[in-house]
Amino acid sequence: MGFVYPSTANSEELRLLEPLSITQDSLHFNLIKVSRTAAAAYTAVSYTWGDGEASEHIYLNNQTVFHVRPNLWSCLYYLGQDAQRVGIKLWADAICIDQSNPAERNSQVRRMDETYQRAAHVSVWLGLPSIPNDLYIPDHLKPVKTLEVDPFDWCDHLDDLANRPYWSRVWVIQECLLPENIVLYCGNTKMLWNDFRNTLCRQADITEHEFDASFGTPGHAANSATTSFAALPLVMARHVDKHPELSQSLHELLISHHRAECKDLRDKTFGLLGLVTPVERRLLERFFPDCTMSEDHVRIIALAHVLQYNVPNGAPEVNTESNELFLGLGCRSGGAERRRLLGRARVQAFDYFDDWSFGQAAWFLTESNDNGRWAFFDEGDEDGDEVARWPGFPNSEDQDFPGVREGVPRSGRRLVFGAGLTLSVAIVALVCWRYGVLRRPGP
Repeated sequence: MGFVYPSTANSEELRLLEPLSITQDSLHFNLIKVSRTAAAAYTAVSYTWGDGEASEHIYLNNQTVFHVRPNLWSCLYYLGQDAQRVGIKLWADAICIDQSNPAERNSQVRRMDETYQRAAHVSVWLGLPSIPNDLYIPDHLKPVKTLEVDPFDWCDHLDDLANRPYWSRVWVIQECLLPENIVLYCGNTKMLWNDFRNTLCRQADITEHEFDASFGTPGHAANSATTSFAALPLVMARHVDKHPELSQSLHELLISHHRAECKDLRDKTFGLLGLVTPVERRLLERFFPDCTMSEDHVRIIALAHVLQYNVPNGAPEVNTESNELFLGLGCRSGGAERRRLLGRARVQAFDYFDDWSFGQAAWFLTESNDNGRWAFFDEGDEDGDEVARWPGFPNSEDQDFPGVREGVPRSGRRLVFGAGLTLSVAIVALVCWRYGVLRRPGP
């Protein structure tokens, strides 16, 4: 029988791995739940989940088996030894978050940036050293989970290490940019982040101060270096002159990281939430992250935010030619699909600034599909703000978003979708006929 989480971890709690016994034969940990404010020193692991099945296993809490992918097994083997030596615990999302519990996933992912920021340091796992060409590995020993190359020189292997899949993933962006201290691991060797950055800059023939907000974007003078080293845009984004003031608008982040990859396209947006400006984050957290929401709904709400918050505050106008923005949202389709998304995101179809509570927007977008379902917004509350009128619409708690409603153009009463307009016209015609307005006068 596999591992069963004894209880749910709420947003104020954190699970940590305490290494007990780390050998090539088996990895044993205690999985403990603690308050975030009282958590002992821990290292948060930043790694790629990798492909394939969870074919390996570790032992948690009294020999209970927990299945993991080979890359995480190798990571826990080497980092577990290091953690034992210094008396520190580990945090790894695949284990410390119950991935089968949507409510826990939502609440823990919402605090992911805090999990990394509060860590004593972040451990970036780049994987094992490349297997030497002259080393033969029999099939029965694959996948290779432990490998020591002696001596291992990071400078000699920089072309490989700076172009590993790790640097292309969405989630590692905030995991690398937010923490104060980072240590990079390759097998049983490690390097401090600043040393890695300096080494990489020397190899790329750029100075570490050769930074501006558009580094890595089309037309930048240093782009030739980024084609040789995939790690450079992220390394330079964590520049000493900028860290830790890293907040950007969602619009800027989606464009800057439109090439970042993930298996779940919702993560193209979810993985950037820890980096948006405080006011924007408060708006976005009404909806995200929500692992029960469809990819389509995530794109619509993110687009609604860009159109109704970012664009009025200076971001470029959005249209079907906004290629990098749509790629940043995980939309690779052409003009027809982009027009559909823009139509649903615009204020006539989705009032982004209404007082939505968590889960309501997904419900509304599901109900207000493209097949003629309709709703209208009316000035119905005590403050004269618009409220949604929809049969069965869930009631929302009163919420206040300082600095958001001010200056936001309201559209007044509006009908959404053609069916609503048609129905209204029919009702008016019926009333007029009933009271004789449309009847021909008698002789």
